[in-house]
Amino acid sequence: MILLMTAALIAGCADGNKVGNDANPQPLKNKSFAGQWTTRLSDAGSDPITAVYVTDQFVFAYRRGGTSTVIDRPSGRLLHIDGPMDGAVSMHPPVVLKDRIVYPTTTFLEVFDLRGRYIPHATRPTDELDKPFSQDLKFPIRSDAVGSGKVVVLGADSAGGGRAVEIDMTRPYAPELWTLLEPAASVSAEPAVVGDVVYIAAANGRVAAVTLENRTPLWGLESAEFVTYGPIVANLAADETGLYVASMDTKLYCLTRSNGKVKWQYFAGRPLRDPPVVTKEMIYQFAPGTGVAAIDKAQAITSQSPTYNREPRWVAADAVQFLSDDDRYAYVRSNDNHIVAIDKKTGQPAFTSERNDLTAFATSTKGDGMTYCASSAGEIIAVKPVLQPGLVGEVVMVPIAPQAVALAH
Repeated sequence: MILLMTAALIAGCADGNKVGNDANPQPLKNKSFAGQWTTRLSDAGSDPITAVYVTDQFVFAYRRGGTSTVIDRPSGRLLHIDGPMDGAVSMHPPVVLKDRIVYPTTTFLEVFDLRGRYIPHATRPTDELDKPFSQDLKFPIRSDAVGSGKVVVLGADSAGGGRAVEIDMTRPYAPELWTLLEPAASVSAEPAVVGDVVYIAAANGRVAAVTLENRTPLWGLESAEFVTYGPIVANLAADETGLYVASMDTKLYCLTRSNGKVKWQYFAGRPLRDPPVVTKEMIYQFAPGTGVAAIDKAQAITSQSPTYNREPRWVAADAVQFLSDDDRYAYVRSNDNHIVAIDKKTGQPAFTSERNDLTAFATSTKGDGMTYCASSAGEIIAVKPVLQPGLVGEVVMVPIAPQAVALAH
């Protein structure tokens, strides 16, 4: 566990770890990629960056040693380094609530405030090994978690099957508000929350909608559930247009949130393990061996293309991950870890980064075209597309020589 004093010292020296977009200034050609900011961490060889996540406020860089480096999203300033209990064993993506960051690990929900101060359990500050912990759930955490207000909802393992659990992060005693059991099936897909409704999917192909307050079923379907023809292991996604379910039966379903009925479906042709990414206008779905398919949310009705069975606008065959988009381009990770700008109308590649040392990429749905990634040299980089000539900045085209400047933790 990282001591609070150490975290404070690191945060205090954060400005020294950031290299701005003028570190290597040069003219930027049109249709290229430039660095908005770069933050470099030390010990990249022994403690590499394994995952990058982005939220409205923060960029998180997870490292093999089980720590999370928290960076201010707009500026690239290193804020603090968090060390959750059992982070080196398992650490799901962070959940950012109003005043705290929650890291689901093995059986723990580890909590830090937004300034990086560790929040131990209010009444049981240590476990049997005399180590501090925030919340020990006493059962294995199976899925990624989603937060709403002061609660977190996640999938967990239990005897005889899986379950979805809602947890109040402010209650030291009996933090579980309710549990929804799925007999003989794990709940490994991250639930989705919209308003006061939580949507839950299980490995038996069943999808349910219940109230966040007391798990009251909302759909008038048989067993109050929608059922696919294969397991569901991909995280759910939802917005005002629908609930999006990627199933191992090779289909991506868009369900009406109020009743669980199918609005439309897309046949990917391959079992779907990766979640759909929902943006303002599009849904992006990766299918192994096929690539990233771009599907219009609103598709015109024609005799050749009825809305029930959706055809993608285009498929990027060499893409393995959607990264971000703007009004003109979708930015994807290619199968050789380059960033590629895809014309959103035609699906044609427009320009590509030349760096080949990028190892971890975040997915952003903000719509500003910014991409967040990490390199083998321990850099966390905010990458912006250059869409007009005459600008000056740092070109993200060739690897930068390693230059460890961040404090070791």
